[in-house]
Amino acid sequence: MGTLLLLFISRVSGKLIQTAAGDDVRFALTEECKTGKGTLHHQLMDGTDQLVASLDGVWKPGPGYINRVAHSSDSLILKRADFNDHGYYAFTCNYKQRGELDELHVFLPYKVVAPRDEGAILPCRSVTVGQAVKSVRWRRDGELVLELNPPSKQITYGDGYDESRVSIPSDWNQRGDLSLTVKRAQLRDEGVYYCDVEKTEKHRSAVHLTFSIMAAVFVIVDLLVWLCWFLRNRIFNVCTRSFGGGSSEREEEINLKSVTINKGDAHLCNGTLEGGEGTEEGRESGSDQHMLKSNGNPDFTHH
Repeated sequence: MGTLLLLFISRVSGKLIQTAAGDDVRFALTEECKTGKGTLHHQLMDGTDQLVASLDGVWKPGPGYINRVAHSSDSLILKRADFNDHGYYAFTCNYKQRGELDELHVFLPYKVVAPRDEGAILPCRSVTVGQAVKSVRWRRDGELVLELNPPSKQITYGDGYDESRVSIPSDWNQRGDLSLTVKRAQLRDEGVYYCDVEKTEKHRSAVHLTFSIMAAVFVIVDLLVWLCWFLRNRIFNVCTRSFGGGSSEREEEINLKSVTINKGDAHLCNGTLEGGEGTEEGRESGSDQHMLKSNGNPDFTHH
C-alpha cells in the first residue's frame, strides 16, 4: 500500500509533456543519463512496463520501438507519438532511478477548415482565473507566431506576423479565451498551431488549420489563367518580332528599288510602264474584237 501511495505521489509530481498525435516527443536527458548504462520504461495502466530504450554507451530502441527512437546530445526522442504512448515514463540511469516521472499526454489537434482570404479562429481555452499566467505562446510548425507576456502586456510577433495578421482577444484573462485569429488567411498559413499557456497548471492544445477544397481549386485556376496569359503573350511577342522583321526587309527592298528608279533608270521605268500600258490596251482590243465576233454584227465597227 505504501509503495502504491508513493507511486501515486511521484506520478502527480511528475513532469507533464503534451503532444499532438504524430509529433515527436523529446525526453530531456540529465547528465547521469548521457553516458554509461540506463533504461527508459513506459509504465502501463495494468502495472506492467515496456522497454522503450536502453543505454549502453549509446541509446538504442527497445523491441517494440524499432525505428521510433532517436537521440541528441540532450534528449531522447520518441518519434510519431500515438495514443498507446499515453502514460508515465521512468528513467533509470547508472542503476539509479530518476526521482520524478515524465507524464505524456497525447491528443488529437482540433481541425479548422477555413475559406481563403477570410479570418480563421483557432480555439484555445484554459482556466486563467486564480492562476498566475506567466506567458501565452502560439507556434506554427515549431516557429513562433505570437507570444504574450501578461505581466508587461507586451506582445512579441514571429517573422512574417504582426498585429494586422494575428491577434488574441483583449479580454482573454476574464474569459479564459486565448484563441488565435488569423486574418486574411492564405494557403501558406496551413499547418499545426500550438497554444502553450505557462501557468500553475500548464496547458497545451493544438489546432490543424486547413483550407477548403474550393479554395485550393481557385488557386489552381488562378495559376492556370496566369500560365495561359504568360504563354499567349510569349507566343504573340515571338510572332510579332518575326512578322515585323519580314516587313522591314520587304519595305527596304521596295525603298531600294524606288531609289534606283529615281536616280536615272527612267527608260526602264518608262519601258515597263509603256509596255504595261500596251499590254493592257492589247488585252482591251482583243476583248472588244472577241465580243464583236461573238455578237455576229460586223457593221457595228462603222458606228
